[in-house]
Amino acid sequence: MGKEFVGWEVLLANGKILREGQIEWIKVPKKDIIRLSLCHYRGRRWDLADKEAYFVKTRCSMVPGIQNSFRTERRSIGYYEGAKKICYHVEEVSGKFSMEVINTNDR
Repeated sequence: MGKEFVGWEVLLANGKILREGQIEWIKVPKKDIIRLSLCHYRGRRWDLADKEAYFVKTRCSMVPGIQNSFRTERRSIGYYEGAKKICYHVEEVSGKFSMEVINTNDR
C-alpha cells in the first residue's frame, strides 16, 4: 500500500487537481479554484468550496544547528468572509482538527 497524501489539494474548474509539493501555493490560479481540501493521514479530508478568497498556511519548526530537524507541526486551510478569516487547522502528529475564526478588524 502506498503512502497516503498529506497536505492541501485544489480542484480547478478545468478538472485538474494540484497538490502541495507539486506546485507552490503562489502559483495556483486562485480564481479557478472549485474546491480546496486539506488531506491528512487515516484518509481524513476537510473540503472548502464556493468561497472567493482561499489561503493555506503551514507551521514548521527546526532546531538550530541540527540537520534534518525540520518538521511540519500544523497545516491550515481557510478563506476570508468579509472581515473574518476562517481557519481549519490539523495538527500534524496527532491529527487533531480545530477551527478558528479571526476578526481581521480587531488587528
